[in-house]
Amino acid sequence: MSWWYSLLFVVPVMLLVGNFAIQTATRPPTMTLAMTDGFTGQALSGVSVTIGGKTYASNERGEVKLRRPAEAVPFALDLENYEPVRGQLDKQSDLRQAFTLRPDRVDGVLTDSQSGQPIGNASVSVVADGVPASAPVMSGSDGTFSLTGVPAQARLRVDAGDYGVVEEAIGNRTRIELPMRRSLIAGLVTDASGAPVQGAIVSAGDAVAVTQGDGTYRLTNAADVTEVLVTGSGFTEVRVPVAADRTANAALERVQVKAIYANGYTMADPDEVERLIQLIDDTELNALVVDIKQDTVYYDSQVAFFRDAETVQPLYDVNDVLKQLKDRNIYAIARMVVFQDPLVAYARPDLAVIDEVTGDLWRNYDGVGWVNAFNEELWQANVDLALEAAQLGFDEIQYDYVRFPSDGDLTTADFGREYTAEARQAAITGFLQLTHDTLAPKGIKLGADIFGYTAFVDDEQGIGQNFAEIVPLVDYVCMMIYPSHFSEGNIKSAPGHPNDYPYETILESLQIAEAKVPGSALKFRPWLQDFSMPLEGYRDYGAAEVRAQIDAAEDFGASGWMLWNPSNEYQEGALNAA
Repeated sequence: MSWWYSLLFVVPVMLLVGNFAIQTATRPPTMTLAMTDGFTGQALSGVSVTIGGKTYASNERGEVKLRRPAEAVPFALDLENYEPVRGQLDKQSDLRQAFTLRPDRVDGVLTDSQSGQPIGNASVSVVADGVPASAPVMSGSDGTFSLTGVPAQARLRVDAGDYGVVEEAIGNRTRIELPMRRSLIAGLVTDASGAPVQGAIVSAGDAVAVTQGDGTYRLTNAADVTEVLVTGSGFTEVRVPVAADRTANAALERVQVKAIYANGYTMADPDEVERLIQLIDDTELNALVVDIKQDTVYYDSQVAFFRDAETVQPLYDVNDVLKQLKDRNIYAIARMVVFQDPLVAYARPDLAVIDEVTGDLWRNYDGVGWVNAFNEELWQANVDLALEAAQLGFDEIQYDYVRFPSDGDLTTADFGREYTAEARQAAITGFLQLTHDTLAPKGIKLGADIFGYTAFVDDEQGIGQNFAEIVPLVDYVCMMIYPSHFSEGNIKSAPGHPNDYPYETILESLQIAEAKVPGSALKFRPWLQDFSMPLEGYRDYGAAEVRAQIDAAEDFGASGWMLWNPSNEYQEGALNAA
């Protein structure tokens, strides 16, 4: 064969080889996408890979091979029960791309930690950064549950009724087996006769329950509790161990607190303190109401708010006083004046009631400034002081002036917001609710001084005190039922001025109050008048008048009484001997 015949064969072959080389040189290279499980690192097959309008599925090695795109295109990786992955590929992308898919489904089972039985009908949800991240699902009768769309760093939250509420981090788990301990404590609270006690508070740590009309209670979220504290208005407190079957029953003994009042300056005089303690020892008295705050804080409080306002001006050693009272078995009540607080008003005018005419502090007819009860910084400061006093050893906290001002030219008072009855009432009840929520779980009793006439009306009297709203928030309602402060005609059973009818005034006032909030009688512990009103025609109050008031309170069935005399001089002849 001649050489030109050979060319007829060689040239086409060379053309084919050259054309193949050109095509190979210009064709996009192949790239590999590899998908693995974000928790286990295992290859994921069946991942749907969508790119450039085409969809591929990863093989058993978790891989998809495809041409690297010549320009930027989005891609999507999807697999059931995994968080989707989105991104972009282009001609600069590495030829091997590794992706981890995070599982976003959690399956689990809830069981009783003791019996192993499944816990059904529990609410199971996911929480992220403290807020719900999924709609709750209910565990089945076999205790199982499934949650999808679970975000990273999430926590599992289980609300299982008698087993309480449990939260725990999910981490890198797709299955959670959660044994739960029954956290419910149930029981019955009665009085010494076996009659049920309604409204008793049962607490353990932050867990709090209130007994129903039949005396029963259910205390939840108390899994590790071995003892509960039971308190009730008009009763002694008792600690009760929790039985093996998670029950704790209590029988409470009635108690009457019979108190006299001591102002801060009396407490600063050891001889005066001993005089009052001796009076208590010698008579039926068993309690002392001690001023801890009125304008100034009378002991060395460490509450930063009052120290910063420079209103802490100690008059007496509170620890020494409390030791004396405890050594003599005397019930100690800490009296706090709350919103008539002129020194705080001077120190913090931003928290005070302002006179819109002068721009200065608003003052009542006595020239006394008030702080603004709408301000929640004041709420917390007074709650902090109450808690500190209780932790020092006082048996009870008693708020006075827990209201808005009642006298003075209120037309010029600027409270920084609309001054409506609804707003005033909401402020006072809000403050008492905050105090109750803080003190009640710790077994600390709370009393509130209110005007005696408050129970006679249905409104808040322009000062925020609504009787029916206050009663549920305190342990003791301390109505100031001073006969001299009523007007003729207020007391239907008194044919003349109530000052001349001390027994009738106290009894009828308490009866009206109980009718206003039925079943609340054990919360009543009134202030009684042990002073004479220096007005013409007003009857002087001696032992007989004071005793008549005491008899009325006891005949009604109140949980005690307190005698008020601003100079702390009391009618010993009105008191039964010890």
